[in-house]
Amino acid sequence: MAGKIMRRLRREIFDWRFIKFLLVGGFNTFSCTFFAWLCLDFVHDANISFIIGYFASNLLAYIINGVWIFREALSWRGYGKFALSYVPNFLCENLVVGLCYNLLGLPPVVSYLLAAVLAVPITYLLVKYFAFGGAKE
Repeated sequence: MAGKIMRRLRREIFDWRFIKFLLVGGFNTFSCTFFAWLCLDFVHDANISFIIGYFASNLLAYIINGVWIFREALSWRGYGKFALSYVPNFLCENLVVGLCYNLLGLPPVVSYLLAAVLAVPITYLLVKYFAFGGAKE
C-alpha cells in the first residue's frame, strides 16, 4: 500500500504540469511578496500587507494556471474552486509568517518567502484535482 502511494506521488511530482506549476509558483511567490511589500507603505503592518499581497497574487495565479498549465476556460465558478483550494495554503503560509516574523523576528520578506516554499506541494495537488479537474491531459 505504501509503495503504491509513493509511486503515485512520484508520478504526480514529475508531471510536466508540476514543473510549470513550480515556475508559476516562483513568479507568484515574488508577485505576492512584491504586492505585500508595496502595501507596507500604506498599511504599516506586515501581516495585513501579506494578506493583501496574497489575495492580489492569487487572482493572477488563477489566470496563469488556467491558461498555461491546465488549459481550462476561466470562470467565476472556476476561480471560486481555485480560491477554495488555496485555503489550506493560506492558513499554512499565515502560520509560517506569524511564527517567522512575530516569534523569530525574521524580516517580513524572508518570512513571506519561507511560507511560500513550505506550502507548494500541498497546493499543487489541491489545485490540480479540485480546481482544475485532475488527471485530464
